[in-house]
Amino acid sequence: MGVVETTSQPQEFVHRGSIFTDLPGCGTRNWPRESYIEKLKLLTYDCFLLITAHRFTENDVFLYQELSARGKPCFVIRNMFDRAVDDARHDNQQSELESRQLITANIQKNLEPACPDRIYLTSARDPTRYDLKDLLNDISDALPGLKRTRFIADMASYGEEALKKKREVAKTILPWYAGLSAANGLNPIPGTDIAVDVGILLKLALQIAEIYGLTSNQFEYIKRLLGPRAVPALLAKIAQFTTKYLAQEGITVVLRQIAKRATAKAVAKWIPLVGPFVAAGLGWCTTFMFGDQLIDEAEALAREILNGIIAASDPR
Repeated sequence: MGVVETTSQPQEFVHRGSIFTDLPGCGTRNWPRESYIEKLKLLTYDCFLLITAHRFTENDVFLYQELSARGKPCFVIRNMFDRAVDDARHDNQQSELESRQLITANIQKNLEPACPDRIYLTSARDPTRYDLKDLLNDISDALPGLKRTRFIADMASYGEEALKKKREVAKTILPWYAGLSAANGLNPIPGTDIAVDVGILLKLALQIAEIYGLTSNQFEYIKRLLGPRAVPALLAKIAQFTTKYLAQEGITVVLRQIAKRATAKAVAKWIPLVGPFVAAGLGWCTTFMFGDQLIDEAEALAREILNGIIAASDPR
């Protein structure tokens, strides 16, 4: 951001497989709008976020109309809506609803004749307020197949709809890891399988934690959103989740909690011929039991964090 052109070339940001590109402004001397779409190969992109903190320029309108006409999903976003609400309340005694209606009508008029169905009003400082959760859900719905799955896994859990979608994606991962555990059950050397299982389950736990935004890197952002009003009990639950599922020692304890199946799996290997196949089945079941418990606890913690962030952003 700046008072002069700050993005002279496309800048890519990769987030666990999803690629976001910050494009240079349309209609500048370096990027004239007549060749903008072709020169930047915009038709190879999946969707576009057109963002402003004030109003859309003539070149923004041109870009929206051209991309929409070519069938590309375009999401029109008015960011810094929290500031607009505060300013309108201070200067004109307008409510949040009145600010929303005025800004939405102004942008829609600005984009005529090809007006979008919805204008998303967002605030990066208050991500759980306003329309960001709806924006994320609508972007995911606009993407095809595996790209949709990848985006859902990466997007923030800012609402119940996001949590529902994340559960669906997380569930699709379990058979892959269960298959690895089953294959490990065919390991002919008794006593070696449990150590391998812990490694498999640790990878599964890390992937599920990433889907729900519960890794150590993501916790730092979460703590910032929770702010000084963060409930100590919630922070303790975050630490407990990390210890339980994101460390080998914790996963070993969880495995011991399902000791009957783990023990049966090891003993079954001593049964000639049939034993390895029994162990494979038990490995499959054990991984699914672990995965179901992990998803339930990750979703519950993500929901509690979401409620905490909402409470922290409440101005009262």
